[in-house]
Amino acid sequence: MKIKNLGWSLIILTILINIWAIFTEIHWLENSSSILFFLLAILLVVPEYKKFNNFLFIFLGFTILSYCARFLGGDWYSYEISLAFLTVAYIALIMEATKHIAIKNASNYMLLYFIAIVGINGCLLGFHVLEIKEYMSSNIIFSIYLLYYINLLILGIISFIYYLNSYSRKSMFFISLALGIIFADVLRDMGVFFPKDYSVEVAESLIRSGSAVFAVYFFVTKEKQLRLINMI
Repeated sequence: MKIKNLGWSLIILTILINIWAIFTEIHWLENSSSILFFLLAILLVVPEYKKFNNFLFIFLGFTILSYCARFLGGDWYSYEISLAFLTVAYIALIMEATKHIAIKNASNYMLLYFIAIVGINGCLLGFHVLEIKEYMSSNIIFSIYLLYYINLLILGIISFIYYLNSYSRKSMFFISLALGIIFADVLRDMGVFFPKDYSVEVAESLIRSGSAVFAVYFFVTKEKQLRLINMI
């Protein structure tokens, strides 16, 4: 319990440092605090879980590498490098989730709801990619972004399939982190391709921090279907 309390205390401190670094534009501190946050998230579950999933290490490892790439700066760095690392990290999430999906018979209303949700999110992501295309210098860069967002769309689809067929605490963590990642990535692109807005950067950082916590709990939580009263 002491380790868990220490973890939450350090996480709150790290969030405050990250926000301060954003407003003061100290980029190395912003990236360092983001990396530290993902590592501190492990402290929250150490008292309860002694064995960690290999996909958790892949997710954390490549996510941290995406932040480390930002230290290179200048000619040696572009956002495309981070996207490549994040793509691998998200594949780890998808592979872990698919292990626990058990397709059940669904009503026509449920199928219609699922198709509508996927269609709406797919269209929104598609419009977003087309909007930022004019800010890209080449078709190669656009292709990288396109593949990245296709991967992101798959992550969103898998999260809905998993949640609608499971109704477990594990699936709740997964759909929460998937939605957080999608919103955070859209906000990140706003900061890259549009005029700088500190509120957008802070919102992205907070959402991404929450997704990190959800991700850790997703990986370490056992798949166990809950009654409705347990999910409130």
